[in-house]
Amino acid sequence: MFLEALVPAAALMAGAAAAGRAQSTQQPPGRPPIFPPEDLPKVDKKAALKDNQKQIQQDVQRLYTLASELKDEVSKTDSTSVLSLAMVRKAEEIEKLAKQIKNLARD
Repeated sequence: MFLEALVPAAALMAGAAAAGRAQSTQQPPGRPPIFPPEDLPKVDKKAALKDNQKQIQQDVQRLYTLASELKDEVSKTDSTSVLSLAMVRKAEEIEKLAKQIKNLARD
């Protein structure tokens, strides 16, 4: 009697497992299809490197400007008693820009 109840349950579990395997091979909805490497568009590495170099030069110029402004502001302010919110924001902007330059240089 126990075995008679167990056989249908085992068949049900095996069917669910097979359905799970069939679903796992399909692409989930909402995800873009995966293309083989030969179907991917070709990337012009020289053009990408040239664009990166141009962006790095612009970012370094901006970084230099921000650092100069921060230096001038620090020299005008007594930072031992007061730390200006503008100085902190400028320092954070400099840090963010420096990280951006670092990431571009790695690419």
